[in-house]
Amino acid sequence: MVKNNQKSGFSLFEACVVMLIVGIFVALCANAYSKKHVTYQESDGHGRYECYRNSAGTLMQHYVENNNRRSVTGNSCVFRPPRYAKYLFLNAVGGGSSTAPGEFKTVFYSSLDKPLTVEPGGVNGSTSIKLDGTVILSAAAGQGSLNATSSEATEVRSCTFDYKNTDCDGTPTCQQKGSDLKISFCNESGYVTNILSLEYIKQYKSSYSGNTLIYKDLSDFTSHGITPESALTQVGNTGTYNSFYTIRVTFNTDPLEKSEMVRYLEQMGIEGGIVSANPGGKGKPGGVVIMW
Repeated sequence: MVKNNQKSGFSLFEACVVMLIVGIFVALCANAYSKKHVTYQESDGHGRYECYRNSAGTLMQHYVENNNRRSVTGNSCVFRPPRYAKYLFLNAVGGGSSTAPGEFKTVFYSSLDKPLTVEPGGVNGSTSIKLDGTVILSAAAGQGSLNATSSEATEVRSCTFDYKNTDCDGTPTCQQKGSDLKISFCNESGYVTNILSLEYIKQYKSSYSGNTLIYKDLSDFTSHGITPESALTQVGNTGTYNSFYTIRVTFNTDPLEKSEMVRYLEQMGIEGGIVSANPGGKGKPGGVVIMW
């Protein structure tokens, strides 16, 4: 009688083949799972942090991500950067005075992995952001009333033009174009049009009083290789170089109700929260917005 001792099961070779097939399948799927995870993380990787004082003087903190607002309580503002944040924009505005908004400053960081201490200034107080106790961004309080050289004075109320007529056709004009001043006048080449930035005019003014400044043409100096700084000392002197025109620019220096930070946030479509508190506005405390 012959006994049958055969046993059912996989041979070693068959088991290896199965393991190889499973390994290939897992390897192919791993890339898809990884991409899905990264996409999810990137889509949720943007937001902002707000620290300011409301109308009652209470310290407010909010995290806003995907249009969802999460409030944080506490007697101080501490921002802990998210691990996935690839960059940070730090924005600070000082407290406004009774006649001027607070200073607005912004700075960019590629990454920060330590908590930041935020100290929003009160009315007439400066705002600061600190890292390990060291101030890395500071915005001053509103400094008295505005004048012609204030950075917040950006609207030209009037502009008058005195020029050296060289017998060409054309009426001299002076008008604001955004952050520039467009002037047209007669010079030795005929009737010409120049564009000067308001920042340049303020920097190289001949004089100013209150909301009005005087600027004299420096082109004849600079065309001979003289810097604007050196040309200022020669304006009005008779000699080789001439000043083709003099302009008298009067700015609108009425107190601004909104700070530059609020106008910046409104342009991005941000509403509520810190925007509604008008941080840095005339007679308002300061505030901070950190974006990533």
